[in-house]
Amino acid sequence: MDLKLNGKRAFVLGSSSGLGLASAKQLAEEGATVVISGRDVKKAREAATDHNFHSYVTGDLTVKGAARDMVEQAVQKLGGLDIVIINTGGGTPGGIMDVSTDAREMAYNSMLNPALEAARTAAPYLKEAGSARMLFITARSIVEATPELALSSVFRSGVAAAARSLALELAPDVLVNVIIPGQFDTAAYSKFANWVATKEGITPEEAVRIDNLNTPVGRLGQAEELADVVTFICSPRASFVNGSVIRVDGGAVTGFH
Repeated sequence: MDLKLNGKRAFVLGSSSGLGLASAKQLAEEGATVVISGRDVKKAREAATDHNFHSYVTGDLTVKGAARDMVEQAVQKLGGLDIVIINTGGGTPGGIMDVSTDAREMAYNSMLNPALEAARTAAPYLKEAGSARMLFITARSIVEATPELALSSVFRSGVAAAARSLALELAPDVLVNVIIPGQFDTAAYSKFANWVATKEGITPEEAVRIDNLNTPVGRLGQAEELADVVTFICSPRASFVNGSVIRVDGGAVTGFH
């Protein structure tokens, strides 16, 4: 299937590694011109060079104004914007009663605030382009609360709520959707598995085994499997998908959503 992404101008936040990088790679392979981003200059530059992306921008999304500045820089490099993928960092694991005030503030600054900044900054450029796409990568915690990811549940749910509003505000020129990843075999997941292992007094390997057992398909996802869905939703082929929350989790969420 031709996804008709040739020549589309795409900016992916949080894309020097992990799910963001996989999504950027797939967009580029389908013909899009892609600018990636990351916090570490060396890492972002190497990713851009290794995968032949158009360019890269860098900044710390936890700093107010950084997401706005990165979008503006990307637009300058691309000469416009057809696709933006908003992929931000996570928060400190733990329950609402467990985490500190500083952790709560950091979670807001790493998850909700940069997503809103990026969306508000990108929206006028996307509307100008027309037939554009805005996609938020969030987390399972917006549909299934867990004690380990309470802050993620709070602030990523805010991101999803903002996306639903934007889907009404920006249509028909910009279609806005949300992707919910399950457990994927990435460096970020490894850190979480290590945290769970320490908390539960088990090995990281056992933590991964438990997650595999709790996923109907019986394994972790590969980043490319998420990227395939992201790329389709960002393409002109998904022209009647707007305001949707799409799970890519191997069936791990068992409720009706």
